[in-house]
Amino acid sequence: MQKLFAGSSLACSALLLASCGGANPPVTKQNSNAPANRAQTSLQHGTSPSANLGVASSHGGGTAAPPPAGAGPATSAPAKAPVETPELDAKIEKATAKSKGSGASAADKKAAAAAFLARGNFYYEAGNPMLYRYALGDFRRVLRYDPDNGEAKEKIKQIEDIYTYSVKKPIPDNGLNDEQ
Repeated sequence: MQKLFAGSSLACSALLLASCGGANPPVTKQNSNAPANRAQTSLQHGTSPSANLGVASSHGGGTAAPPPAGAGPATSAPAKAPVETPELDAKIEKATAKSKGSGASAADKKAAAAAFLARGNFYYEAGNPMLYRYALGDFRRVLRYDPDNGEAKEKIKQIEDIYTYSVKKPIPDNGLNDEQ
């Protein structure tokens, strides 16, 4: 009886090793959804011609995709949002350059604050909680140029409350120490 148990245990171990951590079987058929040039495309990562689009195993031994934005600690997300906002970015760049120039007026600072507020509201109202961290950063930047901006203060509080009470994650530090 013990020999039977030991033999079946050995067979199960060999089967588990082969399916999870052993040598990967050769791939003979390409995924019909994969691009012909094996380039990986995504909104967040761009095109990577050397990307390996092989099959990934949840047990290791394969290639894994990078974690999605917002995964892991709240402070480890990329500095740039995974959503393109070229018009808003251009307005921010122009307004901040003007507000930092010699002879900048209070109106120039208000224009920079308004540009950050517009992009922050875009992220905030996008319906994607992963973008809240970017909205938070922009609302904090608003206060650099317009410290009395009530809308930015209110939305900062709302987003911080969401992180504290709803998702129970550390509040991101976006917009606190960056130069923009």
